Amino acid sequence: MSLRQCPMMAPRLRVDAVLFDLDGTLVDTLPDITWCLNRVLLEEGCPVLTADTVRGYIGGGTRAMIGQVAAQFGIAGAAALHQRYMTLYQHHLVQFSRPFNGVWELLEGCRQLELPLAIVTNKAEDMALEIAGSLFAQNTFATVLGQCTGRSLKPQPDVAWEAARQLSVDPRRCLFVGDTEIDLQTARAAGMPSAMAAWGYGRTCTWQAQSPNFYCQHPLGLLRALQQVCAEQDDTVKSC
Repeated sequence: MSLRQCPMMAPRLRVDAVLFDLDGTLVDTLPDITWCLNRVLLEEGCPVLTADTVRGYIGGGTRAMIGQVAAQFGIAGAAALHQRYMTLYQHHLVQFSRPFNGVWELLEGCRQLELPLAIVTNKAEDMALEIAGSLFAQNTFATVLGQCTGRSLKPQPDVAWEAARQLSVDPRRCLFVGDTEIDLQTARAAGMPSAMAAWGYGRTCTWQAQSPNFYCQHPLGLLRALQQVCAEQDDTVKSC
């Protein structure tokens, strides 16, 4: 699919840092999320959910996911369900979760391009830190920002701006990479260029209205795009 904007009207794209969503962008966390969610649902006497169904709940934060599930099954006390899920998930963060194919190569390529990296996620920050520390080399990411007390969730732009501040990079020069419409909305609200990670969990029918600068089917496609941008500072929207 070709994504193009008029070169005469498009501002010159410059990327000096990359902000990554976590679930569905860097790491396939769906197996562990599904496993833990089904364990607590079985305790409620509810049928298990398929991974594809759970996929549709990911992106807005754990409380939102549990709220949708509780409403689906008529479970009273979503807060208690959320607590039980979080307790279980805390002990099974990387039981089955692994980086998507090509992600390690993408991150190494970013290192060679001297692009500082950050994780910006709606997952609880302590969990995001543990996952990143378990699956990626030390110091891969300059900062990992997730859900914590007093911080707004995506698509509010605050967390993206905070990542840019910590990286000492102008937000307009931070590429925001994510797999859901929420990520693209975050990038737009923060004034950042964006990349749609089509290999992740997002529904491809929802991203077009957000006009991402890149649409990538595979992490290595994104790496090629970054290499070209860094080499040419091209101002054309690309499909990779």
